[in-house]
Amino acid sequence: MSGAILKAEGVGRSFGSLRVLDGLELEASPGEFLGIIGRSGTGKSTLLGILGTHDLEFEGRLELDGRDVKSSTPAGLASMRRDILGYVFQDFHLLPELTALENAILPAVFSGRDAESARNSAIDVMDQLGVRIDSTPTAMLSRGERQRVAVARGLVNRPGVLLADEPSASLDDDNENILFDMLDGLRRRQGFTLIAVVHSRAVLSRADRVLELREGRLRPAERNVPPEGGSAP
Repeated sequence: MSGAILKAEGVGRSFGSLRVLDGLELEASPGEFLGIIGRSGTGKSTLLGILGTHDLEFEGRLELDGRDVKSSTPAGLASMRRDILGYVFQDFHLLPELTALENAILPAVFSGRDAESARNSAIDVMDQLGVRIDSTPTAMLSRGERQRVAVARGLVNRPGVLLADEPSASLDDDNENILFDMLDGLRRRQGFTLIAVVHSRAVLSRADRVLELREGRLRPAERNVPPEGGSAP
């Protein structure tokens, strides 16, 4: 695969005597939807933490858009996080007292963009996601609406890579389908790479590739293999 926007080579991670990742390899192309599955406790969240540059205590090499993460200065890392990476978390991590717009705008503000530019960018993404833009505190929104706010926040800086850790785990089937319809549409229009830890077969069927994390490494997965590694129907 050429022109990878994200490339991991020989990535390993241990916590004391526990070896979680062991010589892991991964390449992701611009615009690709990559689904990651694996049993609970296999290190999926650890992997996303490394890919998102939150965890730098790993062995091996990680490149984002051709830039080596471990050799980057603090300013370089901040630039990668601002310009290349976006995040969507399972538990939203929204500030409940703020409105949807105020939550979505935070990454743009923290990255140093002027207030008007940040606001316009957030409104554009929220409009595409069908998120209400009003003065309602985020705590008053439904779970599906709050997850869309979290997605808007992850995309407000127009990242090249969106990392999503089980983004639909707390949603029912209808809201899950709505969420991924929107995400897939935005991915195709904006061209970002989506790397998502997922459990739903319906979501996995949308992915360009599905990889299973097992024994510290990623391997191609059969699409009819249950995400949690149980028996296929």
